[in-house]
Amino acid sequence: MWEGGSGSVAMKKSSFSSVPVHIIVCPFCEAGLPIPDDFDAIYKCECGACYKVCSTEMIERGVYDIAGELWTDDELDFIQRVPLDVCNIVVEKDFDRLLDIRQASDAALLERFCKYDTRDQLSLVWIKRLI
Repeated sequence: MWEGGSGSVAMKKSSFSSVPVHIIVCPFCEAGLPIPDDFDAIYKCECGACYKVCSTEMIERGVYDIAGELWTDDELDFIQRVPLDVCNIVVEKDFDRLLDIRQASDAALLERFCKYDTRDQLSLVWIKRLI
């Protein structure tokens, strides 16, 4: 059962208990996915989109990291030389709010998030390959 949320944040009642499970929603296929708990990892949706948490000031680096997952080195070299639309990118800049919700429901995640400067705003970067 889905409950209201805003943007890419939604809650789903777990089928095993009445405790709500917080998820993110893929902007390309609207699939519900777990909130990322490893800021170094790149995650994949079933539709082929990839996503990563990164500092708002490091969005360009996050896009580059995800591109390395989606294309080979030769393909990236070609893409950088030819002016083609090869992907769709979505950047969600209010990811800090989502982490606050997640941390409140799972205090064990706090240790993982503490390695990042809490003054940095976090974004969730999504990329889906077109070609």
